[in-house]
Amino acid sequence: MRFFFVGVFAMLALAGSPSAPVEAASWCAQTVWAHEWGVQAFDASGAPAQAPVVLPPYFHRSARGSRPSTSATRHLPPDSGIRLLPVLHFYASGNRRVPIGLEVGFTQGRASVWYPQVDARRSPRQANSRAATRARETLVAERAQLNPMRGVRGPRVPSDPTRQLVWDELTLTPAALNTPPPNRVPWVDALRAFPAASWVNRQGESERFVFYEADTRERVALSLRRGPSWRADHRHIVIRNTGSAAVHDVFVTHRERGETFVLYAPSIPAARDAGFVLEEHRVARSDFAAATRGRLRTQLIDPAAATVPPSGFGGNCSMMRDPAIPMETTASHRLLAHEVDVLLDIWGATFFDAPGTTITYREDTAYLDQVMPLSIYTDMYHHIVLRRAGLAVWTGVALP
Repeated sequence: MRFFFVGVFAMLALAGSPSAPVEAASWCAQTVWAHEWGVQAFDASGAPAQAPVVLPPYFHRSARGSRPSTSATRHLPPDSGIRLLPVLHFYASGNRRVPIGLEVGFTQGRASVWYPQVDARRSPRQANSRAATRARETLVAERAQLNPMRGVRGPRVPSDPTRQLVWDELTLTPAALNTPPPNRVPWVDALRAFPAASWVNRQGESERFVFYEADTRERVALSLRRGPSWRADHRHIVIRNTGSAAVHDVFVTHRERGETFVLYAPSIPAARDAGFVLEEHRVARSDFAAATRGRLRTQLIDPAAATVPPSGFGGNCSMMRDPAIPMETTASHRLLAHEVDVLLDIWGATFFDAPGTTITYREDTAYLDQVMPLSIYTDMYHHIVLRRAGLAVWTGVALP
């Protein structure tokens, strides 16, 4: 299937971030908010389906012609604590350029499309092999031995061998360093118009996001069966989570004979059931938008910071950072309002407006970290807070 995944890295580099090393001064690394969102589409059988999204022709499908960068972000000097973070968006209130390294893995599939051009691409056979897994274990052990107080380290730390796409050195700037590619795809224009967003630059290419898409072998995580009290006028249906992780914000939308039914389940744990009687979930036309798009929007938007990422240090003072150690763990699924609005503009009709039965749910962030792992690097002046919202939509569902 095509796994349309827009990685939105909302990076807030504050004006107070240092522009030159200052000896013997303690300081906190500024927060870089990394926001990723994406959608996985499944057909009636639960197999991967074609995503209903048009991609611009300038996106890359081959790594040929990419040039190795001269200085990967992970090779930058470590922070000693003495003043010597499927689309990426950056919100920078200052003029400082922020270096970012990014590595993306697909444990259940193959990277197929990306932008900007990568510095390296590994095949699924390479990245998902046992040898790569063992090499990553060695790499993680080597990272654990790094000591920022030593200053400049010895041998350079390699990229993660389990990642298929590698961007060694991206640069965030308030204005594009290169002329953006001509575009006729509406959703790209919407992403380029994000308020206060910085630009992502790499060797002659500039865009307001990093994009990656993959073909995947994943299957839909849910199944349906009749419940024990099922009757023709009392359709008791049981949803089973057959996956390995919980699913969240589950919407079942059903249309028949001019009536609309909407079920919402906040969460279904792995290997657990959720039952409902379809006839008890009729929704009037006037209430439909609030019960579907409105509810999902509320569940995805960060109520504490709906329009811009929180300023400052993300609640913690991060010090003693080493750029060779990436952020690889998701902190939350909450996004900004304009990110969620674009997601719903692109996918809302597929989620909620199709005839028959459609099921939409949000994937657990720990599951995303497992099947599509990210490694995000930045310099000693910043640290990453990663947020990811992965939605899945199952169309043409046959009720039991």
